[in-house]
Amino acid sequence: MPLLLSAIRARHRRVHHLAIAHLVRGLAPNSERNPMHAEIPVAHIVGRTLAVRGVDTVYGVVGSGNYEATSALRGGGARFIAARHEGAAVSMADAHHRASGRIAAVTVHQGPGLTNALTALGEAAKSGVPLVVLAGAAAASARRSNFLVNQEALAVSVGAGVETLTSPETAAADTARAHQRAREEMRPIVLNMPIDLQEVGVAFDPAGIPAPRERTHALPATDALDRAVAELRHATRPVIVAGRGAWLSGAGATLSRLAERLNAPLMTSAMALGMFAGDPRDRGICGGFSDPQGVETLESADLLLAVGASLTSWTTRGGSVFAAHQRIIRVDSSPTSIDAGVSHETLLHGDADATARALLDRLGGETPRSTALRLRAESRDPEPRTGAPTTRTTRAVSGWVDADAATVLLDTMLPEQRTLVVDGGHFIGWPVRGIRVPDPSGFIFSSAGFQSIGLGMGSAVGAAIARPDRLTVLATGDGGYQMAISELETMIRLQLPILVAVYNDAAYGAEVHHFGPDEPFVDQVRFPAVDIAAAAAGAGATGLTVTTLEALERVKPWMEDPRGPLVLDMRIDPSVSGPWAEQDFLRH
Repeated sequence: MPLLLSAIRARHRRVHHLAIAHLVRGLAPNSERNPMHAEIPVAHIVGRTLAVRGVDTVYGVVGSGNYEATSALRGGGARFIAARHEGAAVSMADAHHRASGRIAAVTVHQGPGLTNALTALGEAAKSGVPLVVLAGAAAASARRSNFLVNQEALAVSVGAGVETLTSPETAAADTARAHQRAREEMRPIVLNMPIDLQEVGVAFDPAGIPAPRERTHALPATDALDRAVAELRHATRPVIVAGRGAWLSGAGATLSRLAERLNAPLMTSAMALGMFAGDPRDRGICGGFSDPQGVETLESADLLLAVGASLTSWTTRGGSVFAAHQRIIRVDSSPTSIDAGVSHETLLHGDADATARALLDRLGGETPRSTALRLRAESRDPEPRTGAPTTRTTRAVSGWVDADAATVLLDTMLPEQRTLVVDGGHFIGWPVRGIRVPDPSGFIFSSAGFQSIGLGMGSAVGAAIARPDRLTVLATGDGGYQMAISELETMIRLQLPILVAVYNDAAYGAEVHHFGPDEPFVDQVRFPAVDIAAAAAGAGATGLTVTTLEALERVKPWMEDPRGPLVLDMRIDPSVSGPWAEQDFLRH
């Protein structure tokens, strides 16, 4: 009996595949008079709906519960990128959007397929990245299924939204709603697809699928704008901080004009790194990655205008750069409460660019009270910054490369058009401060929201797929690299030209520096030396061990003709602690 059922289901799959193939060509069988109203399985409606709405790339790990929907999405013209782990698939789709602005889909099996994806899903949710997750789901009647788990509760617990296919007749509308919510809410939406419902056939008309609605450029209430303008007029040392929301809104030019009008310096959150590169008012990153001049700018400010920036503990340097007398005006399309250690906050609920334009118009031609330009005169760095600053934190030791110097040298070797992906770990300050990016789309901080290590490998794949015109550079620690090493095979299989710089201190360095190298049980976070370059070469990548600056010269031949990934095993001094790590420890 099981063999007979399997044969029947296999026959049905072949019929369904033929139906969807004909549907894509507009020639569904047995429906010559009205070919677009063919009866096809719900799973195929899901995939076709996303394709019609413009989803052109799907990342994932395919099993029986998501096979049909994924096949239909591919049949509609989307690329499928097979990951080795569901968490990496989500990171790929996450980076795809950060690098290109386009929404990608993720496809996972029911039960463990979704649970494997949760950490990366939490990162995407916390960082405001839209994507659609097609998740198989156990049938409601399958109470004894090994795959049965409360998928809705799991997704909601990490900040994602959830939609569920409720009936064959509403499958297209349910799918379109999930995609629209991802666009409007700027977060992942999980679409649960019960496997029994996926197999039901129903008439489908692609012409009835609604086109994606554009997000509205809302303006704050008039009284809120008036209060904000009054505060800006009375500020003597205002600072403008732009975040990823400002970049996505296209507010860069408007904020530059507003900074000129207010005589104010410009800074960015880490997520908007490079937004004001070359602007003489640019003071770099706000918060944990700030250099001493950036810290001085923030500490001396009497007002902070935060536009599209979430003001996390990283951005506020654990609250240490804000004094009790400082005021905050925060512009966000979806404002949430924050605790930045300030006494007053004005919230402007609106689109970043539209709100910045409204503030600029209301300020008129009055002479500002701001004295912020004195910061330039007081600065020991009179030239406009074109990239992130560096801080000398290491020393040359036999067998170890100077991490700071190696990062700066690597920066000079890279083409101008590059995407920098940074994983989590102690090392992060070196690449963030030392490797320039052309714009915020060229910087992907894979642990910005959830602070998990191990998401960088998947993120690098997604960035390379989304922006093949830019060289993808992944900076990762040895801990994060080894945790996600399965995706090295993905890079090799797809022959992606990704430069993987592993800052290798043979430890979970953040914990070593947090608890101290002399703590009696610190061996729990230290590991024996691993020849990362040799292992990468054995897998089919190019591998180089770097213990001197001269060794980096061997990167140049690969750079001239990059085929497949290059893994740099950069052996760094495990005793050196970066100042950004010390700031992070204050928050725990």
